[in-house]
Amino acid sequence: MFQLLRLPVLFLCLSRTPGEEVKQFPPLIMAQEGDAINITCITVGKSAGIYLKRSTVRLMVVTHFSKKSESIITESYKNRTIISGSLNNLVITITNIQPNDTDVYTCHATVSDNIQGNGTMVVVTEKKGKRKYGSLGVILIVVSFFIGLVLWPLSMMLKKWVCNLRKSQNTSCTVYEDMSYVIQRNTSCQNNQYN
Repeated sequence: MFQLLRLPVLFLCLSRTPGEEVKQFPPLIMAQEGDAINITCITVGKSAGIYLKRSTVRLMVVTHFSKKSESIITESYKNRTIISGSLNNLVITITNIQPNDTDVYTCHATVSDNIQGNGTMVVVTEKKGKRKYGSLGVILIVVSFFIGLVLWPLSMMLKKWVCNLRKSQNTSCTVYEDMSYVIQRNTSCQNNQYN
């Protein structure tokens, strides 16, 4: 199987004009919800423009930057994408990243043919410390904690008061139960009179 794949890959590598390539980094970005990420696209050779595309989960063009310094940004990324640098060294910053932005982002350069970078895997996780309970839940937890702080010493004082009360009672009115073990000698079964 791998031998069959070698031939097309070798053909694609040899068919490019020498000196044309797209380098992209970092290969992996782990971000929390609300963070900003930077993807750098470096092109070697003459390029007319660069596309940043989502290529796995949701196929779409995120942005396009051309020689004329015009940038076209997709609507869902419009107010949170910043493009800086030159066409040969482009940094694309996406702010306020959300979990649904998790995907593989690939830089594509338009030269004599369309070449692309190796891709950047972006994994977005929920923000740590994000409130699961809401404000009412937090209030209930705090109030319960303080009630416990007040009731615990009161229960200890009540326990001590009950123990002192028992000690001060007259012991002549106390009933004791015999807890010793008695061996029964006659263990044979009696006939049931209701049979």
